Amino acid sequence: MTPTASRSRVLISYSHDSEAHRDAIRLFADRLRQAGVDAWIDQFDEHDPPESWPDWMRREVENSDFVIVVVTKNYVERFNRETGPGIGSGVRWEGALITADLYHSRRERAKFIPVVLRAEDASLIPPPLNLTSWFVIGESADADLGRLASVLLRDPGDLPAPLGIPNSTPGTSFHFDGIQSSPDIDKAFGAAAQGDTRDAIRQLDALLSVRHGDERAYVLFLEGVLHHKIGEMGQAMACFERVIETTGHPQLQNSSRQRLAVLLAEFDSHYGENGPVVAATNWLENLQRGKKRTVWAALTRELRLALTQDWIIANEGHPGLARYDREELAAELAVKSPNHPLAKHLLKSKLEVLQDHYRKWDIDGWGAASNPRRIGLDYELIVMSPADEGVLIVNDGELRPVYPILMRKVGFDWMIANFTSAYPIPGWPPQTEEIPASSLGFERLATDAEIHTPPHAGE
Repeated sequence: MTPTASRSRVLISYSHDSEAHRDAIRLFADRLRQAGVDAWIDQFDEHDPPESWPDWMRREVENSDFVIVVVTKNYVERFNRETGPGIGSGVRWEGALITADLYHSRRERAKFIPVVLRAEDASLIPPPLNLTSWFVIGESADADLGRLASVLLRDPGDLPAPLGIPNSTPGTSFHFDGIQSSPDIDKAFGAAAQGDTRDAIRQLDALLSVRHGDERAYVLFLEGVLHHKIGEMGQAMACFERVIETTGHPQLQNSSRQRLAVLLAEFDSHYGENGPVVAATNWLENLQRGKKRTVWAALTRELRLALTQDWIIANEGHPGLARYDREELAAELAVKSPNHPLAKHLLKSKLEVLQDHYRKWDIDGWGAASNPRRIGLDYELIVMSPADEGVLIVNDGELRPVYPILMRKVGFDWMIANFTSAYPIPGWPPQTEEIPASSLGFERLATDAEIHTPPHAGE
């Protein structure tokens, strides 16, 4: 098996420091791939090893558009040939290949991108790798990879340019031979640049009646870009499909097909078998069935801890809790499968509150909103609707009853991160941090349902 040929290839070079480090690199590669980066590591080929690993390294370094170098103390020692014979031969060989490539290359853009586990490790980056930008990936590959992914996705290949609203005229960022922008289009994009994307879409929509041929297709293309920016996938796909149907302009058609492919991939990652919608739906079904431990295990550690702390505070006057240190108690109860004597009381009370909160949810009458609301690489807000009661979202002046569920990707699994559009922050008392409305794809949340537990500790 080899990486997908149509995407820019990214090789990850690292030292086999430990099994935990290998696992972290595998997670790092998987997270980049989920973000659309065709990242590749030797572990992906270990099931069918090449006849010569040195030749494999040489080919991968030569054929990759980027090489990410995971810099650790062990990697640097091997890269600089400071270890004994036979120790770290792979990194020593890769180091020689990288150094030779840097010496002979006349590229203007960086091919070798150093990353470190912690910001304080930046001093480990050896020359000449330390002459370009570096990134932090976290000791467990759990850092925000957004900036790194955006650098890798800007590689000039078959991938579309990063989505967004240009600060200049559309013709500058979306140049198509023979098609010129106009003051009306520039005015619409000016509104989008000021944050009023919906008004920009309305202005562009009005121009469709007075434009024809390739110029009309160009306006449709720009509308698709704006719809995608605010998470309206269905409308964006319709725009790009219409462009493909109505114009013979090769650049417009090609760009529309590329963006449509990205949208379809996003749609599949949202609704697919391993996506957050299925995970949220399964969790709600288990909640209705009263599967306390399954429901609890599907929550992120931060949410379990925050709920546990909230429960302890609500019951702190109960004699059943008096003999326990609250920090130790919270740590023991917040694990995925708690065995503490008080666990059955915690899980029972939380299950009752959650069942009451989601009492209107019905798998036959409810569904997730069609517009994925991704927040960085690891979070997504699932908006369940319709409903007769619930959280109200103000969207273009319209009140719609919905239930938001914040999901987080942890390893290969989507887990429940909160029951509202806010990050949970464990503490005494636990708190939340609202996710900015600009990240959610709608204007604001009118109310948020807070999950609190009545005293049930000593039942």
